Amino acid sequence: MKLLIAFSCLLAVSAAQTTNYPYSAYLDSDGYFLLKWDVRPSVGDIEMQFVVNATGWVSLLIASEDGSYADVIFGGYNEETTYGYYADMHCGLLEGPSHTAPVNDESPDLVFQSATYEKPYTTLTVKRSIYTGDKDDVAIRAGPLLLGWSFSDMDTSTVPHTNAGFATLALIPF
Repeated sequence: MKLLIAFSCLLAVSAAQTTNYPYSAYLDSDGYFLLKWDVRPSVGDIEMQFVVNATGWVSLLIASEDGSYADVIFGGYNEETTYGYYADMHCGLLEGPSHTAPVNDESPDLVFQSATYEKPYTTLTVKRSIYTGDKDDVAIRAGPLLLGWSFSDMDTSTVPHTNAGFATLALIPF
């Protein structure tokens, strides 16, 4: 009986993470940064997976509707420690397009799912609510969103990105 309960719990946890994402798009023209995602409007959340041709950290920035600030998802997989890492952050947006240095949110709303590195790809999977109600987060709304992407060849957050850019994409396609 205990084995059956443990197995049921394992199935419930496994079912909570999407493996086949109904949506995907490359955010850059060179095919380095692939975003996969699934929106669950009945639950009010979104799961995102970044598959990036990089050996270090990866990052996705979601710009506010007025373009003054952005929600930042940061993370990766450290081969030396064999652990994944992530941070829920935010930053101000500047003209250019550019941004201020991201800082950690006071109320982290990301749910870490997994992180791996299999040469040459770093994969980070996270989940969050579409609307968190957090002043530092950007609500994921229907229609096009300005997304910033970046990555580094190092796992140190103080190292600047190796490559970065912006893309416009509708995460809620309906």
